Amino acid sequence: MRGYGYNCHPFIVALITLLFSLIHQTVIASQQPSSANNDWNTPFQVRDYTFPSFLLLGFSPTPARSLSRDQQHLSFSYSVVNDFQVSATVEEYLKNSRQGQRRPLNAADISFIRNLPQGEGYYIDGEFTMLEFNYNRGLGNHLELGITTNYIFYGGRLLDGVIYDFHDAIGTGQQGRDYVANNQVQVVLARDSGKDIVLTQRPSRGGFGDPNIYIRTAFPVPYFDWQGKLSLGIKPPLMSERKFLSSGNWDAGFQLTLNKQTSHNIVTINTGYIYTGGFEQTDFNPPSLPYINLGWLHRYKKWSNTRSQIQFHLAEHPYRDLVDSALSELQFQLTLGVKWKLDAGMLGVALSENVLNFDNTPDVVLHLSWERFD
Repeated sequence: MRGYGYNCHPFIVALITLLFSLIHQTVIASQQPSSANNDWNTPFQVRDYTFPSFLLLGFSPTPARSLSRDQQHLSFSYSVVNDFQVSATVEEYLKNSRQGQRRPLNAADISFIRNLPQGEGYYIDGEFTMLEFNYNRGLGNHLELGITTNYIFYGGRLLDGVIYDFHDAIGTGQQGRDYVANNQVQVVLARDSGKDIVLTQRPSRGGFGDPNIYIRTAFPVPYFDWQGKLSLGIKPPLMSERKFLSSGNWDAGFQLTLNKQTSHNIVTINTGYIYTGGFEQTDFNPPSLPYINLGWLHRYKKWSNTRSQIQFHLAEHPYRDLVDSALSELQFQLTLGVKWKLDAGMLGVALSENVLNFDNTPDVVLHLSWERFD
């Protein structure tokens, strides 16, 4: 696996910690208390949808409580991701070259972007839909196994109009959106090596992406009222890289989860590290990617089947070592959502918006989710 090298030692430490935790749990044979109510106190499974991070191994926020033996957790989420990121130089070029017309990038536009100085030559435009299927099963002794598979569809313009109206309402301007055609998937990223990344049209209509496989163990007893869980994950390169459904390489990583619960509130911390294997097709090796996701869940006393949630995602950008600009700075993504407990499961709706830095994350992500425990 390329890209791991001498930086693998944190993953080895995490693996040793997992094995030690399993041995410790077996010796003390203790069982973590659970209740039916706790089953439904789960965060939105929102991951990093930044281009091209959504093709890498992803860890969604999870609760620290583990599933009991043979207990199952099924979830399905539908996310629409709208991404438009250009440098200030590219935005000014689009403004001066379009003469009031909206159109996709042509050969002259791409040549201009590729010849810009380092850090200024980037253009990312596209909308994609991701259907994610998650299955988790309790194995006993606080251990559980999980697998996530997703279906990616490139294209669409569902959120374009919403974003135009929102930007006009808050007075931020369109950052160049109003100079290009809707329903396009185009990427131009200039690199010093000369191996520029250029995508002039959507690579495919879509398909199934690489699966993500996880093994998780919850700490047997709380520490200062904080529950904990350790997750290890891998992503094998099984799907088509040519159709932009796989990075073409293995990824591995770990996530540490902590949460503290009161009668109506839960604070959750998910932090981890992803060791990326690189993108074979474009000869791009992103750095290892640390991240942290902070969440707050509130269960209403009057409406006991309703949960409101706030989640804040902070992560390194995969282009961190490639360009020195706003594109490569830290990512900040805010998610607001509500879940309702129904007889058939838990229904959720949420919206993610880039905050603090508007130049290196998707403009907006719409999430619809359903989950249940058996």
